[in-house]
Amino acid sequence: MRLKHRSILTVTLLTIITFGIYQIYWYFITKTEMNVLNGKEYKVPFFLWFFIPIINIWWFWRFAKAIEKSTKGNVGRWAAFFAPVVLGIIGGTTLFIAFGPDNVGGLFTPSRLIYSLCVLIASLLPIYYFQSNLNKYAK
Repeated sequence: MRLKHRSILTVTLLTIITFGIYQIYWYFITKTEMNVLNGKEYKVPFFLWFFIPIINIWWFWRFAKAIEKSTKGNVGRWAAFFAPVVLGIIGGTTLFIAFGPDNVGGLFTPSRLIYSLCVLIASLLPIYYFQSNLNKYAK
């Protein structure tokens, strides 16, 4: 198995259509491809650890190291590690503010849906960056 070239537009559309579930699949399949490509030193651990709080920080660190190795240093491990973490915190905070208990109005107002879609797309930014760099080395 080698790195697969994925269209950024396809990644975006699938993420929107599946309400973010494709992002999780993207992490899984990319992890699997990088584990086959890279050596034991850069192996990303078992995928279910992605979902366990605190342990998922270590999982993301291993994923970031694998991204750095797979892109031959074009994406640094620190950038690969902090991009999803920082954007995740920002996205989670903004969603809490938008849908928090102090907000009045319906849950599915048009402005909230548009706002949620913008947060979902913003959470895709690290994946865009990773995939565009991985596409350079895909065969």
